[in-house]
Amino acid sequence: MSSPTSSSPETAGAAVNRKIHEALPAAVVDKIPHIPESRAELKVEVKEEAKAAVSAGAAQLRSLAAGGFGGVCAVVVGHPFDLVKVRLQTAEKGVYSSAIDVVRKSIAKDGLRRGLYAGVSAPLVGVTPMCTAPPPPFFFCWL
Repeated sequence: MSSPTSSSPETAGAAVNRKIHEALPAAVVDKIPHIPESRAELKVEVKEEAKAAVSAGAAQLRSLAAGGFGGVCAVVVGHPFDLVKVRLQTAEKGVYSSAIDVVRKSIAKDGLRRGLYAGVSAPLVGVTPMCTAPPPPFFFCWL
């Protein structure tokens, strides 16, 4: 039984923590999570973990939005160049004299939006999610 001078019996968490500290070397003990010894300590730890989880979720959401926006920007900037390249490659010989000629004739025929952004929906659907998903460490979103 406990002695009359002790203020309270040792809690189960405190007993486990004490046994861990006594039985294992300090280098190992530092890597083992601390077991809460009271309800108040448990509540504090739960609140801290909840705040960390919310903060991590917000950071992931910002990262997702930034990646999506970056993917959209990459497609909006790069698509006209790709369209000009494809038209130069697929046109009959003599239709276009240069890349500038492709741009002039495309805008004159179809207008700015349709002339330089024809078929932009497919790259938007394909590239934007690719830039929002967290990539493996060896992959970079080069468009």
